Amino acid sequence: MKIFDIHSDLFTDIAWRRSKGERDIFDNIHYPRLKKGGVDSILCVFWVEPAFRNNPIARFQTIFQEVMEDLLRSEHANICRTVHDMVDKDCSGKINVFLGIEGLSFVEKWGNQSASENVENAFDDLKKYNVSHAIFVWNEWNLLASGTGSLEEPKQRGLTRLGEQAVRKANELNWILDASHLDEASFWDMHHISSLPIIASHSNARALCDNERNLTNDQIKAVASRGGIIGLNAYGGFVEESNPTLDHFIDHAIYIADLVGPEHLAFGFDFIDYLSSYELGAPFSGSTKGLEDVTKIPNLLERMAARGFSNKEIEAISFYNAFHFIEKHMKIKV
Repeated sequence: MKIFDIHSDLFTDIAWRRSKGERDIFDNIHYPRLKKGGVDSILCVFWVEPAFRNNPIARFQTIFQEVMEDLLRSEHANICRTVHDMVDKDCSGKINVFLGIEGLSFVEKWGNQSASENVENAFDDLKKYNVSHAIFVWNEWNLLASGTGSLEEPKQRGLTRLGEQAVRKANELNWILDASHLDEASFWDMHHISSLPIIASHSNARALCDNERNLTNDQIKAVASRGGIIGLNAYGGFVEESNPTLDHFIDHAIYIADLVGPEHLAFGFDFIDYLSSYELGAPFSGSTKGLEDVTKIPNLLERMAARGFSNKEIEAISFYNAFHFIEKHMKIKV
């Protein structure tokens, strides 16, 4: 069964390994594991780690250069912008890689013009490199939006004027807007301002795990009402507070499917096993027992079947819901 993982941080691992002198990291390190997990397609994000927030534009440029050099050398990565760029892994031996961004704190410094012009230019320039997805913040506030997890500001702020501009620019370019990491104020601003459906690539149900990174029932319904999808997150802290297990993860799938339908579910695993050895300025620990990394996905699918999901539903959640969302999204003219 094919898997489409709509949130991965493996680009961070590629950049760090290349900084230590390694090469062909996608092919040598990640491809064998992705293949073992059944991954056919994956949305990977460029993310500026907290340790580099004092100069995010320089770090982004470094990560981008290192990752693109690795992917362009790869025998197994197929860079995609639309579903028309995808290839059949079984025939080609390649994994389809979509490019996204997690945290746009660097766009204000993209050029030497006004912040507004720099934001416009950043989107236009990044599109040329097949980037087609954006999460405005990580766990911080920036010039565009307010995010969950920030210790700097006591209140939610929502999208700024530049954030509203960025939503409209993303719509103009048919970028996928991703609400994961937005606080509730910014989530609702994005939902109301965007003319296109939005996704939450790696967020679970807050009713089952009361973490601000998870979605309330109203947020889940809002994403689904516009035809969006929600990617289930395997990070333990978003699955269950004390003892996250595979069955707790599936509980989120059942809950959201019962609330809005399985057609709005996908996987955005957010695996962190390959980040744990790095000093990134933030804690990275807490996997879900039985779903610690990408190689455990086949066990998940077997357990979902045992818990009552039909084969058709599992195929949709695993791959086709994400595929059809991107297919439809890229055809919309705004």
